[in-house]
Amino acid sequence: MQFFDLGHQFNLNDILLPTQKLDDLQFHDWFLRKVRVEYDCLNSDDILHGQAVIQSDQNIQIELEWAILDTGHELQVTFKGIETIEDSEVLIVVKGAKLVDQDNHPVSTQILRLWIEGTLLPLLPHIKTQIKSHLNLWDYVEYDG
Repeated sequence: MQFFDLGHQFNLNDILLPTQKLDDLQFHDWFLRKVRVEYDCLNSDDILHGQAVIQSDQNIQIELEWAILDTGHELQVTFKGIETIEDSEVLIVVKGAKLVDQDNHPVSTQILRLWIEGTLLPLLPHIKTQIKSHLNLWDYVEYDG
């Protein structure tokens, strides 16, 4: 017979999600997993918005929001809240792991942003080119690789 301590609350996420430190993530192999475009055809704005999902070889995903500006002769990709100052509109979601610091405290969004800009993006030198190449700017379709 098994006995369960009903007074103890179990968090299913603690059981299912591995705990990772940011230093560990830099040794993963990362690739572009998915690109989504949000486009309002009624708006005459020259900026496209969307989301990119970057995935590691250990099945950890980071969802980032991006903006593409059409300058007339090239498309410029920037990651919102990481390379721009739009903090309040930014959504960074990590799936597949719980990120903690050296003291096992949850990593703050600010530290995660700094890690993405300083470590993850340099690990993916062609990520912006890949995002642009997967977009069909005439159809605005979703790419799921």
